[in-house]
Amino acid sequence: MRKAFKITLKILAVILIVIAGVLYYSISRIDTTPYFETSYYKSTIDRLNDALKNRKVADGQLMAGFAKVNITPKIEKGKPDDPAHGEFNHIKMSGFGDGQIAAGVYDSIYTKAIALRSGDNLVVLVSGDILLMPPEVADLVKDNVQKKLGLSRGQLFFGATHTHSSWGNFVPGLIGKAFAGEYNPEVVKWLSGKITQVIENAVADLKPAEIGTGYAHAPNLVKNRIIGKTGRLNDKFTVISVKQDGGKEAVVGVFAAHPVVIGEWSDKMGGDYPGVFQKTLESRGVDMAMFFAGTVGSHTNKGKGSRFEKIKYIGTALADSAMAVMSRINYADSVNFSYVTANVDLPKLQAIYISDNLRLSPQAGSLLFPKIDMSYVQAMKVNDFIWFTMPCELSGEYAIDLKNALEVVGYNSVFTSFNGQYLGYVVPEKYYFYDTYEARLMGWFGPSMGDYMMELEYTMARDLTGKRL
Repeated sequence: MRKAFKITLKILAVILIVIAGVLYYSISRIDTTPYFETSYYKSTIDRLNDALKNRKVADGQLMAGFAKVNITPKIEKGKPDDPAHGEFNHIKMSGFGDGQIAAGVYDSIYTKAIALRSGDNLVVLVSGDILLMPPEVADLVKDNVQKKLGLSRGQLFFGATHTHSSWGNFVPGLIGKAFAGEYNPEVVKWLSGKITQVIENAVADLKPAEIGTGYAHAPNLVKNRIIGKTGRLNDKFTVISVKQDGGKEAVVGVFAAHPVVIGEWSDKMGGDYPGVFQKTLESRGVDMAMFFAGTVGSHTNKGKGSRFEKIKYIGTALADSAMAVMSRINYADSVNFSYVTANVDLPKLQAIYISDNLRLSPQAGSLLFPKIDMSYVQAMKVNDFIWFTMPCELSGEYAIDLKNALEVVGYNSVFTSFNGQYLGYVVPEKYYFYDTYEARLMGWFGPSMGDYMMELEYTMARDLTGKRL
């Protein structure tokens, strides 16, 4: 009897040790170390300062080229895929965990690009009617254009409209599968081919051009979805117009309202309100209209009607605003043009909420998330306009202060998201412990991530403008 009791105690002890080991491995306390005391900050800021020190400034004639390529798949449910001919019949529309398998298309979708060059400086702005620019796609595009055009990754400013009723199946790992469906390398290959093509076409179209920027406030089309009416609101709708000699014009719109009007109730692909915005401008004589999702973290859409009526309302209202802004833009064909790109080291992965002070450990979290190889911050200056692009969904509240500071010293600016990587939502630290989807499920890198990213943005802004902000 005593022997059996000892054996039972030993078994229980082993079980407790195993449980303790599993908990130790899979759960960790939130890291609250100030970002400016960390090694990841010090290595990144040194790398960024080196990139800024070595950036090249071009002064002279602006050259610009435009292109768009259709990325609408052929869909015939029940048939096997035929990637060589763009036929994909099992695409899960990404962005919603319970999203639909696409059964058709309610509106054609595109990838578009604008190439800008002055002297030896060349940057290509690339967007598409997709949820985000997947790292796997961006990496293939980078390799393709390096071989074909000699372009570096730093010259590609990726973005996306962030429509949730478009392509999925392009993110590996369990988290990728939950939000975008089973990973399909054929989708990645097909999309990267189309995006490579649009970059090639834009660069081949380079001609003397002029550029101008402006903005309008659109508070009736966006709202703060974390705090509501009392939350700070980034309601600036930024417009960039580029005109080639000969009259061909491309217009870019950047806005912070989440394109989630078309939800999981729909089984049709399309561009949500950004698609309506682009097509409305093109129907009014603009040769090519583009859209980039801005600081969509913590900001969602607002407008009259529901479902398809609502996307028409928001998209048309933004097109009306763009036309008004374009009527008062001052253009310049001679530009002071420079850009900077720097690789970013990241904090420890601290994803999946367990309690206010506990998250899934970095080791356990890495089993769920795809490997993050490279993340970039980028900025471009064209005269008195600054474009920042980031690898995350930055809260609209974060952008307000830097945009205002830049405006005080005479600069218009814009922030875009999804530049070839996805690091989740980045919200102000005051919201990190708030019971919201954005902070608890999608805040992956700890409470200091937002301040860290904004420190990098301010560093670039100060150098590009020569102003103390």
